[in-house]
Amino acid sequence: MADGLVVRSGPDGVVLDLDQDGDERTGWTLYYLHLAGNQRVMLGQALNCGDPMGYPSSEGGEATGTHIHVARKYNGEWILADGPLAFDVGGWVASDGDKPYLGSLSRNGITVTACTCADLYSAVPAIPPP
Repeated sequence: MADGLVVRSGPDGVVLDLDQDGDERTGWTLYYLHLAGNQRVMLGQALNCGDPMGYPSSEGGEATGTHIHVARKYNGEWILADGPLAFDVGGWVASDGDKPYLGSLSRNGITVTACTCADLYSAVPAIPPP
């Protein structure tokens, strides 16, 4: 999602430090969970936006299928996906759901709602940006 330095890489997730100072408590960081251990990025690796980090999996916690969670922090504080600073990933904007893990992503009139059912309707389609 951005250029950064891998400051954590393990079963508990991968943390990308965007200011690349090596301290995930300062500046912006992105946190990725459920990346497979096989071919996951290594600690200390510098990445450019778009570089591969690994593969989605169900590793690293309870899961019903292959997926990735992405979260962000600023100066060590979690930034809500549905807070004043919208979490926008390639035009997909996150919204809270009625319960944890039941949020949605919306883009160009399409809304995809998270579901443990892992069906076609809970998958984010690969559509080019407008």
